[in-house]
Amino acid sequence: MPTPEISDEIAAFITEGTHRLAIISLNDYGFLLSSRMAQTYLDQALHQLESKRGFDRAFLNEVGLLKAAAQSIACEYAQFEKFCNDCDRFKQLETRNWRERLSKWAVRAIARSHRVTVSHHLAHKIRTLHSRICSILTGK
Repeated sequence: MPTPEISDEIAAFITEGTHRLAIISLNDYGFLLSSRMAQTYLDQALHQLESKRGFDRAFLNEVGLLKAAAQSIACEYAQFEKFCNDCDRFKQLETRNWRERLSKWAVRAIARSHRVTVSHHLAHKIRTLHSRICSILTGK
């Protein structure tokens, strides 16, 4: 039976995680900060999974799968963060004429659309992962 301290820690992780995921999903702080917040959450999720003890083979397999999924999503968020940084650098580039400005505007529009799509896709992945982790942590 878990100790009250562990139960409080798990409850805090679940509550804080749910709040963070809502912010991440809505991109309240922009793409870059949402990506960083997601990576911080994933680090905490991995810590919670590593601290969970169990001897059942199915449980250990599920924890292993969740760890692998969390690491994969963290890697995708790191790539997304790099893309966002590249977009910000591109935005700062000077244009010399109307053709370059028009081309830059088109690239920025396409990049914005891509960031929205990737952000929504990753938010769905991280919410699904959070649900599975909560299920494991609460034993349901």
